[in-house]
Amino acid sequence: MDIAFLLLIVPGLAARAWWGMRRLRSAPEAESPSLRRRLWAGAILTQWGLVIALAGWWAHQHRAFASLGLVPRVGWGFAGVALGIALAAAMAVAQRRQVANDTGLRDRLRRRLAGVERLMPASRAEWPGFASLAITAGVCEEILFRGFVTWMLFHWLAGPWAAIAAQGALFGLAHAYQGPRGVFATGAVGIFLGAIAWLTGSLWAPMVLHALMDLHAGDLSLRVREPDAPSAPAPA
Repeated sequence: MDIAFLLLIVPGLAARAWWGMRRLRSAPEAESPSLRRRLWAGAILTQWGLVIALAGWWAHQHRAFASLGLVPRVGWGFAGVALGIALAAAMAVAQRRQVANDTGLRDRLRRRLAGVERLMPASRAEWPGFASLAITAGVCEEILFRGFVTWMLFHWLAGPWAAIAAQGALFGLAHAYQGPRGVFATGAVGIFLGAIAWLTGSLWAPMVLHALMDLHAGDLSLRVREPDAPSAPAPA
């Protein structure tokens, strides 16, 4: 059963995301908003369904939920990560302000987000749906990848850091729909979050950080979609 869950998570989620993104990219522009919302809803249901099924299997096997990283542990590692999250949040707020006044930054962000533009929210009306997806990814992907997949790899690989690196690579491959750059970026994020989980002894800090990162990306996407303010007329 553990192998079945691994296959559902690693190639399963990757194939579903790739298929959904392919549909979204080939759909007429007029159909994109409704299709995007359906894909968000489907991803939310799929991820929560996997997490609930995994939790039921874990309980059935009388396994400790601490082995999935679901029991909070407060220590120096957690305090350090909490400070890091606070600093990252402050930097995100500063970047949001900068985007409003820096057209060059807006252009760079548009190019960076071009590969996933159709998957991101296109209006403030879509924000609640995207926020639900971001929070779901923050909770569920941490349980599935930094929790279960890493736990499986601990049994197969020598040392925790090998398992953390391997799950990061698998996490990157699960985002293959974003292209090579997206695979590399999400793989690096997966390793980073895996390291935080290992240092803090639980998934709670990675969950918060993951959700905040996705929310920030969606907010930036909305801001760079907004038309640039017209340039002020030159003085006479």
